[in-house]
Amino acid sequence: MTSTQTNSDTITQTNVLSTQPQRNPFRIHALERTDHAMQVWLFSGLFWLTIAMIIGIIEAVKLFYPEFLQSIPAFAYGRLRPVHVNIGIFGFMSMGYLGAAFYMVPRLTQAPLFSESLGSLTAWGWNFNLLGGCLAIMMGFSKGKEYSEIPFPFDMGFGLLEIAVAGNIFSTFVQRREERLYVSLWYILLAIIPFPIYYTLGNANRFSGIEDAIVNWFYSHNLFGIWLTTLGLATLYYIVPKQVKKPLYSHTISFVGFWTLAAFYPWNGGHHVIWGPVPMWVMSASVTASLAMFVPVFATIVNFGGTALGALSVLKTDVSYRFSILAYLGYAGASLWGSSLAIMSFNAKIHFTYMTIAHVHLGFLGFGIAGLVAFTYFYLEKSRKLSYSQSLAEWHFWLTVLGIVGYVASMAAIGLIEGNEWEMGNSPTGTMMLRTPYNIVRAISGGMLLVGQSVFLWNIWQTLTTSPASAEKSILPENRQLEATQK
Repeated sequence: MTSTQTNSDTITQTNVLSTQPQRNPFRIHALERTDHAMQVWLFSGLFWLTIAMIIGIIEAVKLFYPEFLQSIPAFAYGRLRPVHVNIGIFGFMSMGYLGAAFYMVPRLTQAPLFSESLGSLTAWGWNFNLLGGCLAIMMGFSKGKEYSEIPFPFDMGFGLLEIAVAGNIFSTFVQRREERLYVSLWYILLAIIPFPIYYTLGNANRFSGIEDAIVNWFYSHNLFGIWLTTLGLATLYYIVPKQVKKPLYSHTISFVGFWTLAAFYPWNGGHHVIWGPVPMWVMSASVTASLAMFVPVFATIVNFGGTALGALSVLKTDVSYRFSILAYLGYAGASLWGSSLAIMSFNAKIHFTYMTIAHVHLGFLGFGIAGLVAFTYFYLEKSRKLSYSQSLAEWHFWLTVLGIVGYVASMAAIGLIEGNEWEMGNSPTGTMMLRTPYNIVRAISGGMLLVGQSVFLWNIWQTLTTSPASAEKSILPENRQLEATQK
């Protein structure tokens, strides 16, 4: 072998090695750049998403196998259920979508975040506050009211931390250089400004009896509609036009949707006490407001539909955009479903059935998870220029879709069966026995969702721990061509 051949082989081996992605599991390159506060919020939300789903699987198994982990008091169903719910609300969705807000606000205002340090500090405070509140519930300390189980002082901790978050975001908004206000900013402001009012009312109320129920549902429905829904919609309004590289279909329609949502949604909570011992005007006002929600939902359907029109090629190649469409369908489906549940004759039939469980989880899974995942993929690919595994992303998407469909369909089916059985006067005990096969399907579907999100987190971890420079070198020519067509 000649010296020239030897040197050539050495150079070839060196080039091959240099094109391999360099992974360091102890170094997250993305966290070494800007946007540190939003990254702490976003990735904390993804962490809590995993915890919520693990707890959800344990609960689902307990529904058809009650003895599962029953010997451990902290894992009793009555304690795990509120932990699961509060992690879903204040952990995965609140932290994840606040991370998206911390990303969007500086870019839409053309001003740096007022304080990155305050943003990171409040994120860690939120994490530890949620951990303390959940551990307290598992040890048996709970206020015993739905969506406000977290005991003092952890409940008030969220209120104080949100005020700090709102101050940080609003101060950035005040210092804006961009005079025009994109619709996402309106939704973010609607989320952060009234939160301390209804949150404090819901967690510190001293009412009793039916007054307590009315106030509690006023609080909890605003928690879903004016806090979580608006943050999710703000995120979709931001990323969808960028994903399809088209302007938003109509700013006018977007503001019609915004103002009607702000006007009608706060009064929806009363439809949870329909046919209860409440004044008829409370029920009538709530039913009217719930049906009026068709206006903002229809406005959103038209706007996203018009923006997405003609973007079929993007749907085929961009997994992030596919998740955005899934979130959009989840929002529309859950909202229209919720309005139909407020129809008094229909409500009388299915109020205490699994139909309500199906409706809520379509919102959490179809809208909540899909929207947050869409933003995460968008952030890594478009903002950080990092290349995640497309094959793993495809697995993630289809496992998520199948899990959502299986979960919602099984719960809706048994809900209709229960409603019909009760309407015919059959025993509730016998109806309970009908739930077993559907609860098994529910657990299997939840397992698919957990596997899907585990694939997602592994994909994200591998992406974050890959050196951006070496990852760029490792992109094959055919992938570069695909990337060019996506752009």
